[in-house]
Amino acid sequence: MQKQALFIGVALTLVTSLTSFVVSQSPSFSQSNSAKSQTGKVTFFCQPMFDAASGQRIPATVAWVPERKGHVRFIGWKSEYFNRSGWTPEKRCQEVTKKFQEFYAQGRLNYLSYGKRNGSHVICAFANSGETCNGTNQLFTVRSGSDPRQVIQRLMDIAEGKSAEPIFQNSGDQLYISVTEVLNNSPLLKNQ
Repeated sequence: MQKQALFIGVALTLVTSLTSFVVSQSPSFSQSNSAKSQTGKVTFFCQPMFDAASGQRIPATVAWVPERKGHVRFIGWKSEYFNRSGWTPEKRCQEVTKKFQEFYAQGRLNYLSYGKRNGSHVICAFANSGETCNGTNQLFTVRSGSDPRQVIQRLMDIAEGKSAEPIFQNSGDQLYISVTEVLNNSPLLKNQ
C-alpha cells in the first residue's frame, strides 16, 4: 500500500512538473492578454468589451499602462461597414492593434490625427504634431461619408469614458490627440 501511495505521489509530481514546463513554454498559454499586460511596457491588444447599445460583446483595442497598473480602452470595433471587403470588426481590431503596438515601439505613436489617403479619410499615428498622413503611418480607414474630425472626437470619448474633455493639440485646422495624455488620464477599465 505504501509503495502504491509513493508511486502515485511521484507520478503526480512528475505530471505536475511536466505540465508546468509545457505551459511555460507554450505560446498559446504564455502569450495571453493578461500575460502581455503584465510587462513593464505599454502593450496594446484586442479584448472583448460589452457594447450597451447592441447588448453584445465586441472586440476592442486596449492598452496596458504599467505606470498606472491598469488598462485603457482606445477603440471599440463595432462597424460592419468594411465586412464586404473582408475586414470584420475582429480582423480590424487585430490588424489595427498590431499597428498601434508597432508604432508605439518605434516611438511613432505620440499623436493621433486624420488625413486623406487614396481618396479615403484615414486615422494616422504621428511622432510629432504637424505631420501628415501617408502610407507609413496610417492606422485605419474611416467609413465613407464619416467626418474624420468626429471620429477623432469619438475616439477620445471612448478613451476617456466620456468623463473628461478631449485632450487636443491644434496645428492650424488639424487636430492632434496626445496618446501619452490619453494613456495617463483616461479612466482605467474595470474587470469585464
